[in-house]
Amino acid sequence: MTDRRRSWSPGNEIPLALGFLVGLVFRCAMLFHMGVFDMDAYVEWGRDALRADLPSTYHGIYFPLQYQIFEVCAWISGRLGTHFVPVFKAANLLFDIGCFALVVSLLTRQGSRPIHALVYWLHPFLLAIFSLGYVDYQFAFFVLLSASLANGPEARRYLAAGVPLGLAFLMKPQAQILVIVTFLFGVFRAVRTRDARPLAMLVGPAVLFLGYEFYFTLSLFPRLGYGAARVLPSSYLGVTNVMPCLSAQLPNIWYPVAFFMKRGTDPIWAISDQTQMLPYISAKYVAGAAALALVGWHVFRTEREARSPVTDRFVRMFGFASLTVPFLMTSAHENHLFLGSVFLVLFMASHRSLPFRAASHALLLIQFLNVFGLYGEHPGLVARPLKSTYSETLAVVYSFASVACFCLIARVLLRAGGGSEEAPPVAATSARPA
Repeated sequence: MTDRRRSWSPGNEIPLALGFLVGLVFRCAMLFHMGVFDMDAYVEWGRDALRADLPSTYHGIYFPLQYQIFEVCAWISGRLGTHFVPVFKAANLLFDIGCFALVVSLLTRQGSRPIHALVYWLHPFLLAIFSLGYVDYQFAFFVLLSASLANGPEARRYLAAGVPLGLAFLMKPQAQILVIVTFLFGVFRAVRTRDARPLAMLVGPAVLFLGYEFYFTLSLFPRLGYGAARVLPSSYLGVTNVMPCLSAQLPNIWYPVAFFMKRGTDPIWAISDQTQMLPYISAKYVAGAAALALVGWHVFRTEREARSPVTDRFVRMFGFASLTVPFLMTSAHENHLFLGSVFLVLFMASHRSLPFRAASHALLLIQFLNVFGLYGEHPGLVARPLKSTYSETLAVVYSFASVACFCLIARVLLRAGGGSEEAPPVAATSARPA
């Protein structure tokens, strides 16, 4: 491991600061770009919640706290008399800067050079996500903060880490797997060592969710009666049915399957994930079982790694889950690999394996080509050739390459979860907004 005292030095500060300023200039230039059509839904949800109230205008898809952030952005844009887009993207920028600061902190803690944070800050894929207006920066900040706060075995540290995890759980569906990871880690630790303290990390998500459940039930009870108590839980349980397709344009294991099953000019999302892959079992449940089994196995192995600090283990577990679920689950959107990409920056910084790093960089590059080929607008010099040559056939090629990269990455991370010497010493449809 790198000497932690040498991972930060005056020689690192100047290029890091210059790189940060360059990335900040790029982002400021993107503040007025509309981005993907998901942003039309963001402004509609924010204005509806502002005009009436959140419970009565709640659609699900995203979760209550995310709606309230949209509501605040709608209020600010109304007060300033400006368009919603730059206000919303300015909010994204604040969370993005927070993510960058946390990546620097985690890199320093794991003994890596902070300069590696510029991979996060300047990579074309992560810049493209900002340019296109995806909301992922916001919940990703709380996930990184949660992993950073889980920095000791004391119950109070787990309690503190559970608060931002609970906030992420109230924002986007991608955080659900992280709550499951936390639960599994706590159960495995309690069974193996009789230490139940990690389960305290679930207090934050439980209390915050129950607080919103009480708010929704109280607000909707006059209109819905006891059915008001089902509104919020149903949105969590049914979120995978919002766009029930094999692939929603992420080049993962299901994209080629959907491509070869679809007919003619049907879009890739035309193939339902209710298609039976086994007798009486749909693709959705096959994918879900495979993802949970692989993530659970990684948590089991990582929990037994006694040499690693708690933050290291949560970064490994959260990172592995954030990479695995988009690749194995159905209905994965083109931006769902964002959180896994942030953790991949931490893994690449500390891992010595050249094939691992090469596969990681290739994976990020493919995601950029895919998302910019779909929606890229600015800069036109890059966007025009990528959009003009993009096709679903090309996306199938991206899928095979991405899956090959993921398999190499997952193999190494699974070995790392078992405590091998190679373990990276990480500190730690129209209905779609993705």
